[in-house]
Amino acid sequence: MSVVDTVEWLKKASSHQDIYKKLARYFTNMTDGEIAKYLQTFGMYNHSTNIDKWIERVEKDHILRYVKQLEVTLKEEWGGPDVPIFIFPCEQTNRKIEFEYYGRTGLAFHNKLFLFLSTGVKKTHIKSLLIHEYHHVSRLAAVSKKENSFTIIDTMIMEGLAENAVREKLGDEEALASWTKRYTDQQCERFLDRIILPNKEITRDNPKFSQLMFGTGLYPSMLGYSVGYYLVKKYMDDTNKNTKQLLAIDADEFL
Repeated sequence: MSVVDTVEWLKKASSHQDIYKKLARYFTNMTDGEIAKYLQTFGMYNHSTNIDKWIERVEKDHILRYVKQLEVTLKEEWGGPDVPIFIFPCEQTNRKIEFEYYGRTGLAFHNKLFLFLSTGVKKTHIKSLLIHEYHHVSRLAAVSKKENSFTIIDTMIMEGLAENAVREKLGDEEALASWTKRYTDQQCERFLDRIILPNKEITRDNPKFSQLMFGTGLYPSMLGYSVGYYLVKKYMDDTNKNTKQLLAIDADEFL
């Protein structure tokens, strides 16, 4: 299984609840309500306005087939696993998704992948999103460490690897996430030394984890993502290794 026909799901659904009932089999120990709350946190639509317009765009531009073709290419190149891919509208009232994230956001697990897209999202941005999220799936399959035990360093490097995969495959600055260009190399080095390394052992169950990754509170915006991208890019420049060669390398190696 790869790309699930979520367009058909949306056409037949009489309510949001119908969608989450269908997704329940892909999540363990979560109620339909918990699944909804979790996915909406990452950008899945909450309001059902413009669903018909979204379906019309997806069908007109054959988005499901486009994603399927891209996924086949990436899977062959990286030796990644075959996982179900779910494509849904994003929450288009969220201005951050619309303008800072180019009308798309995603979520990857070791055994499934979600893409949340706006009606007006460009195909090149769908491509960069799939590269990023499917790289996560491939990375999780390649490393022996389980994601629930990831430290801040493990997660930073995973995000850095995924966005450097976008850079390697597309070679287009516009396709890269805005946080890749937010800080200079010197700033990233300073953030690493002064903020990240003193906290390098913290894991996801620590409230400081998300603060460091996303740069909330007094921390620089998108701190962990930006430093992770910088570290991986520097490593790739220094070693001449490509994305596939780096898939299974331990995160600490990049330090």
